[in-house]
Parts: sequence; structure tokens; C-alpha cells
Amino acid sequence: MENKKQSIKCSECDYCSGLRRFGNTRTSFTCSHPDHGYIRNYFNEKRMSKMPGFLGYGARYSDVVSIKTAPAWCPKKKPLE
Repeated sequence: MENKKQSIKCSECDYCSGLRRFGNTRTSFTCSHPDHGYIRNYFNEKRMSKMPGFLGYGARYSDVVSIKTAPAWCPKKKPLE
């Protein structure tokens, strides 16, 4: 028997939220997980300079997130302590 991890997809996650401002053609997606402190700490530890929790932009006039799997900083992927 193989022990495989289940892949986490942002497109199926309840915490993935998109915002398209009036007059803009692209939706910006962010992670609105309640454990945002973990995300901020991860970004600080890895010295990442982009906005914590930012997933990316969608295609023009689309409301679907463009990434296929969750990023490494996803709180659902964090190791159990």
C-alpha cells in the first residue's frame, strides 16, 4: 500500500477569495484563512517580499484562481506539532 498525501487545491478551498475592482479585467486572489499569523510568519522566515496570502491574478474576466495546487505556505499544509 502506498501512503500518498492528498493534494490541496486553492480552487476548491473555502478560504480562497477573489476581488475584482470596478473597471479592472483581472481578479486578484488571496487566502483568507483564519490562521493568517502562520502565513505572515512563514513569509518573514523565508524572507519573501510579496504580500502575505497573495495567490495571484486570474485570467481576464475570469473568477477562477490560476494556480493548480496550494502554495507551500498554505496553513492546511503546515506540519503537525
